[in-house]
Amino acid sequence: MIGKPAPRAMSSRTSDVQSLASMSTVRTVDRERLRDKARQLQMKENLRLAMCARLQQKLRKSPKVAEEMASEVLRVMKQRGLPAADVSDAALAEIVNELTTHRQEQISLAAHTTRRPSPHNQEQLEPTPPANLRLAQERASGRRSSKSKERSTNNSVRHARVGSHGRGGSTTGATTSRSVEDDDRYVTETQLQQKSVGFSLPPRVSPKKERGNGIWEEIVQFSSVEEKMDAERAKERKLRERRDYTSKLQDQVSHKRSAKQQERESSAEFHRQTLERIRQADDEERHEEEERLAREHNLIAIQTQQRLAKQAQYERERAIKKAQEQQAAEMLERQRTDDLAREKARKEAEKRRVEQVFQDNEAQLEQKRQLQARERELELKLAEEYIAMEKRKDEARRKQIETMAENIKKKMKIFDDTAKASTDAKAREEDERVQRYRQEYTKKQVEDEHKRRADAEARSLAQQDYLRIQMQEKREREEALKRDMNKQADLWKQDRVDAERREKLARQQRTIRNRSQQDVLLQQIREREQRSLQADQTHLEVQLNARLLQKIHKQAGTAQSQAEDVVSETQNRYRELQEQEQALQHRQSQRAIKF
Repeated sequence: MIGKPAPRAMSSRTSDVQSLASMSTVRTVDRERLRDKARQLQMKENLRLAMCARLQQKLRKSPKVAEEMASEVLRVMKQRGLPAADVSDAALAEIVNELTTHRQEQISLAAHTTRRPSPHNQEQLEPTPPANLRLAQERASGRRSSKSKERSTNNSVRHARVGSHGRGGSTTGATTSRSVEDDDRYVTETQLQQKSVGFSLPPRVSPKKERGNGIWEEIVQFSSVEEKMDAERAKERKLRERRDYTSKLQDQVSHKRSAKQQERESSAEFHRQTLERIRQADDEERHEEEERLAREHNLIAIQTQQRLAKQAQYERERAIKKAQEQQAAEMLERQRTDDLAREKARKEAEKRRVEQVFQDNEAQLEQKRQLQARERELELKLAEEYIAMEKRKDEARRKQIETMAENIKKKMKIFDDTAKASTDAKAREEDERVQRYRQEYTKKQVEDEHKRRADAEARSLAQQDYLRIQMQEKREREEALKRDMNKQADLWKQDRVDAERREKLARQQRTIRNRSQQDVLLQQIREREQRSLQADQTHLEVQLNARLLQKIHKQAGTAQSQAEDVVSETQNRYRELQEQEQALQHRQSQRAIKF
């Protein structure tokens, strides 16, 4: 745990850079790409639902199996280049059978792999060397201290005791007694520290005295005898004190051993309770997982119902829109038919009016011919009357024939001029009437043409207005759909930014916590090293209690090795729990991806 902060910090910085890059990339994505992506996702979802429904209908698959296999079938079709809409039922059944066979083979292979543990897992199960030993080796820079030697010796003794369970106690006792009897000289703290680094001074030896004859030699011998007696008394006193100290230390050791035994029992009880709590936590997690799966199934069912309801609503809207378009087409057809009928009626009326005008003209010409005939008859009658009058006058006025003849000629000339003038006036009136009729007919034709063009233009304008209204409604619908898509894209973008912000904040908090924990652990390690390097006894106490301290040191090494065993077991258990948690998270992620 202590040697891993740098990669973690590096990964946190890399993840921060990646998150910033992803946020900048998200900001540069325009709305058109988001809209296209949303449209593609919607098309893929519709295609997946259609394939799911087809698997349920054609191949009689359950909804859950159909949902799981729809994506895989579409992926296989995409790899083979087959269109999803044109695939036959036989080809679809063949693809589904291949996927089912492949999945069964994978399941059998996974079951076979779980029955045979791999060498990598066996290597993981082996206990790793403790971190304190690695730190001690790194601090020693290639040198093994006396503590590490004694620890390795204790570890070898512990492994030998584990290997031979029956004779472990006697071997340990014999080794301890032998080491106590072999080392009977005092060792100072300085010599112990020198031995710990691989350097030691030779033991102190009293200088040799010169031997001679005389009183001084006797005095020296007497002094030596007294010194020996004093030494014996001092030795006896030291032995008594040592026995007292030994008894006291033995009492302390027994008390400490009983305390350690109680502590081991309490730690075993705590370990058992911890395992029980872990099992309960596993059961609770399994129960929560089952509840979550049930909630997910319910949510999937609700989402399926919502999709079906939305599809039905879309079908209803599509039918309503189609009916409206059909009604609009029928209305346009009726309007066109009405326009054609009105145009035909107008043409018929125009034809009838022209025929009526032609008949009126024929009647007027007939009246004119009759008038001319009556005028000719009147002229003939006048001529006959004139001839009769002239005959009567001829009989009465024979005498004045020449004069009367001249007068008659004059009168006839005047009568001829008057008749010609009246005829010309009538012809002029008839021409003027015909001209007026032609002008009125031309004017009426022009007015009808203007009216027809105005009606056609009004109909065209009305049709253009109707089409413009339809195009406006269509544009409004497209703009509303575009606004909805933009709003959905903005929501997705905001959700993604929020998720990245939360993830970044969580990573920062996790990094800060890890750094604080690392600082606390490093501080504790430094304090522990300082405490271990500090001497808690004087030189005299060290000299007096050399054997007892060595014995206690060996027993402490044994206890420390046992503690290391507990630590290694706890680490292995923690590693197993972490692997189980990772496997559970992996299964949950795979299940979420399948859903």
